[in-house]
Amino acid sequence: EPRLAVIEGPAGIGKTSLLHQVRDEARAAGATVLSARGSQLEKEFGFGAVRQLFDPVLTDPSTRDGLLAGAAVGASQVFDATYSPADAPAESLFTILHGLYWLSSNLAARGPLVIAVDDVQWCDTSSLRFLGYLARRLEDLPVLVVATWRTGEQHPDDELLHELTLGPDAVSVTPAPLSRAGTSEVVRTRLADADDAFAAACFRTTSGNPLLLRQLLR
Repeated sequence: EPRLAVIEGPAGIGKTSLLHQVRDEARAAGATVLSARGSQLEKEFGFGAVRQLFDPVLTDPSTRDGLLAGAAVGASQVFDATYSPADAPAESLFTILHGLYWLSSNLAARGPLVIAVDDVQWCDTSSLRFLGYLARRLEDLPVLVVATWRTGEQHPDDELLHELTLGPDAVSVTPAPLSRAGTSEVVRTRLADADDAFAAACFRTTSGNPLLLRQLLR
């Protein structure tokens, strides 16, 4: 089913682990999985996350020609190393977004497609615009877009990020911290002889944050 899922939460709550699980299960089910990760160091690079997503499926020239055919041809300039969205007129950017939508549609015509983006809050603006454009047009496409979003911080593109969650096919997933019992279970997978008092101290120290707990046990 077409869907946009945004996994939201503070650092260390398990967003990336859930995203990896989605990707593994999707591949096991025979879906095509495209992956990207936002980075503060690459945020100024136009369509950087989009290139991460699609470059692997466009390496074969024969496959590339088929996927970038028809209405998708407008996206081809994004995969030219010399392209810069800062120098492109608004009409050109719309042509690119429409072409990327059709590139996604052409991929989905071959079978279910999963687009997985980690740390979407650090994606470049152009890639966020593409995700928003695609999210509003998912109807009838066998496409799942799943992204992780670190909350509790201010980001330059907060407006675009919030717009992602407003579509009719958008679902928000908010992982909760580990419970006291869950924390004890994790503690004992690493330290089998840990007693109840030690496990309780780990829970108090980390407030059930999986990343902090893992680092503490290490």
